[in-house]
Amino acid sequence: MADEKLQRAIDHLAISDVYLVASEARHGEEFNPKAAHALEGLKVQTMHLARRSEILETDKPDRYLLRIVLGFGVRWISESEVEKDAPQIRAFVEADYVAEYLMDERLEQDAIDAFALQNASYHVWPYWREYLMSQCERLRMPRLILPTKQFPDNQKQ
Repeated sequence: MADEKLQRAIDHLAISDVYLVASEARHGEEFNPKAAHALEGLKVQTMHLARRSEILETDKPDRYLLRIVLGFGVRWISESEVEKDAPQIRAFVEADYVAEYLMDERLEQDAIDAFALQNASYHVWPYWREYLMSQCERLRMPRLILPTKQFPDNQKQ
């Protein structure tokens, strides 16, 4: 059933645009990545979420614009603090992207949700990977190479 809804969305959506809508990157208080041993014992944690979606009407009948907002993030914490509820963050990079799709038929919310959770990331992921690698260099943090694809952490919800 979920596969049918996803396929229906794929059949009626065409990628139109991908763009950055929010970003933040910084070091934690008193963290200096160039200090001796500063990068030793750091653990990387990632975030990838489908935040929300919205349908906008266009000036053409039976044509809509679907906007899906995807959130991404990486943070570096000490390995000794991995199990803590609020670990001290040494550095982080976060970004929200919008993926816009032309929709030739108004889809049910279930189909849109399936698409947002299982497919939209394919279009945004390359932009996030490039942005993250660029920010790591600017922050003087270790270069991270992400996999070529990944699905949102909230995909199972």
